[in-house]
Amino acid sequence: MSWHDPAPNEREAAERTWEVVRRAWEERVPLARPNVVRRRWPAFAIAAGLAVVAAALSPPGMAVLGSLRDAVQKNDNLVSLPASGRILVNAPAGAWVVQHDGSKRFLSGYADAAWSPHGLYLAAARGNTLVALEPNGNVHWKLARMHPVAAPTWSYEGYRIAYLDGHALRVVNGDDTGDRLIAPNAVGSQLPAFAWRPGTHELAYKNARDELVLLDVDRSRVLWRRPTNGVDIEELRWSDDGRRLLVATRPAVVLDARGRTIARLPAQVPAAFVPHGESVAVAVNARGRSSVLLLSGPRYRRRRVIFSGAGVFASLVWSPDGRWLLVDWTTADQWVFVRISPTPRVRTISDISSTFGTGPESRFSVAGWCCS
Repeated sequence: MSWHDPAPNEREAAERTWEVVRRAWEERVPLARPNVVRRRWPAFAIAAGLAVVAAALSPPGMAVLGSLRDAVQKNDNLVSLPASGRILVNAPAGAWVVQHDGSKRFLSGYADAAWSPHGLYLAAARGNTLVALEPNGNVHWKLARMHPVAAPTWSYEGYRIAYLDGHALRVVNGDDTGDRLIAPNAVGSQLPAFAWRPGTHELAYKNARDELVLLDVDRSRVLWRRPTNGVDIEELRWSDDGRRLLVATRPAVVLDARGRTIARLPAQVPAAFVPHGESVAVAVNARGRSSVLLLSGPRYRRRRVIFSGAGVFASLVWSPDGRWLLVDWTTADQWVFVRISPTPRVRTISDISSTFGTGPESRFSVAGWCCS
């Protein structure tokens, strides 16, 4: 057996030692130092953690050291994505499309850009205009409205787009026909929130009477409604099978398809269902630290910490295959890619705000990772 061949039980040893490596990472606290030092500090902390692990390993475990060194990869530049697909980013000056190879295209002047279901098109706002365009910038159609357009969202097959025209919630077909009013005021005194149920033309949204409503758009029929008691709904997310709806309030709740409460979660936002499943990743913050928990099982009582760090996480976005989770770590100005399966791995991108020409006062937001 050559030196680079895996030792017996190498994979199992790596999995056993991952928990120690993860805890070593969590002990890291970003320091207020010059940028060069701050960017290198995560690698130093992780390397120290790996050295401690290596010192305690048995001889079979020593063979794992090389793979553990590879388990955390540090890059100062976004040179590639760790999984297939493309990432969409909304910045104050426009939208960015990040390809798998790290190349980027800037779409100037567009806001609230969103992927179509298969990533062939984008819907975006440009002042008082709703625009459907290709990721390369080729515009297919424009729809002018009376008020500023915001938050376009595609139905599961791309046939319909829901969007805000000022405070009004409207729906238009994907070919620019059939535009119509759904609710004259879907904002009220709280935050706008709406989401298409996968596999249907049923739209969940919060109306001006502080009710969460599920509407069959094709039949203009309300399927259910429930009061929100004046609580902010910061986000609505369906599981891929359409059986569960995550309502990002304080605390967040998970509803079934009939609007009944399944569980209350120890989080607000960000949160995201695992692709093709009902487990959910949520971010919790306590005493100045944030942790990402993977919740599963009946009523989401099984909880596993998959990443932790000082400060605030702005977004949690899954790769299309569900193996990688992108954590937008605002405080550290990093993107952290955490591989959940088949074996754990962490990859970090430092100084990420400069990649998209933003700063602390007006930062970007991650709009989605599409498509496999």
